[in-house]
Amino acid sequence: MKPAEDIHELVKKLQVEPSANVDKRVHDHITKALDDWEESKHTSWRDRRPRIGRIVMRSRVTRIAAAAAIVVACLIGLIFWRGTASGIALADVLAKLEQVTTYSYQTHSILTRRSGGEERHSTVLISQDQGIKITLKKIDPNGTESEPSDTYILPEQNRIVFVMHEDKTYVRVNLDDDTELEQHKGENNDPRIIVEKMLKHQHNSLGQSVVNGVTVEGFQTTDPNYDGGFMTMSDMMGKNEEVDIKLWVDVKTFLPVRLEEDIVKDTGTRFHEVTDNFNWNAIVRPDDLKPVIPEGYTSPVPEIHIPVFDEETAIKGLRLYADAAGAYPVDLKNKTPIQDYRKIPGNERSAWESLPDDEQSRRVNDILMPILGLGAFYEELVEDKKDPAYYGDTIGLSDTDKVLLRWRLDNKQYRVIFGDLSAKTIASEELSELEKR
Repeated sequence: MKPAEDIHELVKKLQVEPSANVDKRVHDHITKALDDWEESKHTSWRDRRPRIGRIVMRSRVTRIAAAAAIVVACLIGLIFWRGTASGIALADVLAKLEQVTTYSYQTHSILTRRSGGEERHSTVLISQDQGIKITLKKIDPNGTESEPSDTYILPEQNRIVFVMHEDKTYVRVNLDDDTELEQHKGENNDPRIIVEKMLKHQHNSLGQSVVNGVTVEGFQTTDPNYDGGFMTMSDMMGKNEEVDIKLWVDVKTFLPVRLEEDIVKDTGTRFHEVTDNFNWNAIVRPDDLKPVIPEGYTSPVPEIHIPVFDEETAIKGLRLYADAAGAYPVDLKNKTPIQDYRKIPGNERSAWESLPDDEQSRRVNDILMPILGLGAFYEELVEDKKDPAYYGDTIGLSDTDKVLLRWRLDNKQYRVIFGDLSAKTIASEELSELEKR
């Protein structure tokens, strides 16, 4: 493939199956925007990479916020969940988890579709200070394991590094700031996320049992709205028909021993996942989370840079699109902006192939990413129910004082981007008058 194609395909393959809410921020929107690019002849990265979409990386500042959230969660748990016969409350488990800074666990996943299925095994090592390493292997129907892939999430560098041993390749992805990295909480069944989500949904006690020789207390939720752990990966595959999540906790340590997840979608897809072999307070050496790229491995593209998908990126995307097309995108839904941009003469994929490699890379990071970010930002507003509205089908570049894009803020006021791409916060009454123009 040409370098530009490599870049687009690899960015596409960085997609993880999306979660609800803003955790789609990078991967889901990039994939939607690029899924009409020519597919690589190689096996899709989707088939061999770990799911890294929602792993928590807390900075010093966010730890303070997280601590406050835990206090609130514990209070909720104490009010609505009074504990079981053993005296364990789910909120107590969450509080205990917050005291653990290093741990590891393993996850075995089976996905069954009408067209077939797949099986995976992953090992996750987490240090709240240093980062995360995920090693994933696929298992074929004959029980043969694939070559592993390693993913390193590095909060200090705001970077994710993928190493694919089967292809002997690697890719580095840089994020604009640590808030983006923190928002990609792990679909890899981080127990903190599991407990936090269970606390927010209907759940019940399963009483005591014995798992691997350990006396445990069981907790279960069958709430179809549950969206923790494996559920974040399954969102794109249909609506939930059946949900059964069981968490088994050591009655002595208040720490998880086993997690079982079973989900049935309305599309007929079934998920079964078991997470166990927890090693709490694991010893993590500095080199354990340092990316290892063996000699001879190559990167088919330069480092990929993913910006923060916020108002600034959206305005930049609008400006870049307008500069090329002489108009604003007609619609911001789905992949409309990037598809329409590629139809503009001189911006087709074929037109880029003749450019030098460094210029192709520059255009991907400096042009395509902001336009992708524009669509991602709008979809996030929709998901967050911020009452967004976009008028690119009627507002032109000369309509400088008219509303191009608006959304509601938390204080009930509205943020408005005008036709001249200036932005302003206004009251809802003023917005009503502006939208009449």
